[in-house]
Amino acid sequence: MKQILFQSLIDIDKWNEARWTATACLHDPDGVRPPYVGLVFENADAGRSIFKDLLERIGSIDVFEELYFAIIEGEIPEEAPGYSVHVSSDPTRTEARLRSQGQDLPFDEAIVISRFQRMIPAPDSPHLSKFKSEVQAHGRYALIPVSSDVQPQFDCAIEKREIHFRQAANIGKSDRDAVVFPEKWFENESVN
Repeated sequence: MKQILFQSLIDIDKWNEARWTATACLHDPDGVRPPYVGLVFENADAGRSIFKDLLERIGSIDVFEELYFAIIEGEIPEEAPGYSVHVSSDPTRTEARLRSQGQDLPFDEAIVISRFQRMIPAPDSPHLSKFKSEVQAHGRYALIPVSSDVQPQFDCAIEKREIHFRQAANIGKSDRDAVVFPEKWFENESVN
């Protein structure tokens, strides 16, 4: 019998209450410090609560990269031009953390909860490309909550080294980032 793992770093009720609406790329003008990517929440208190929970579970440095974070660029059917941001968990990384602690987490398949948001920047916006070049230069970044009046919450930062910059054209039906597409987009595609 298959072992199925259900894992979520996403608290559905808190994310619903927080109302994630945008993403903000924050840079050090001098390029000395690594960049931040902020998830902008209408309800700042609920957004802080989400990050406090994450800090409790994975720490201020996501050593095992258990929090999956992807930016998917390119055309998405029925969506305006822009990019999509996908936040989830990575059970294989949780498995690695537990193994490092002498524990075992056997599973054949995993079910995870995700959140994603389509971002529609101005056509000439330099922020995403600047963020990408800063991540490459520093080899790390931090994920933070931001209030809707654009107040970054730096005390809730989670440092990460891994980020998945993807192109929509390279994502198939069985890919973890397929959730950013309308379900009918893959109707004629066979699963590998």
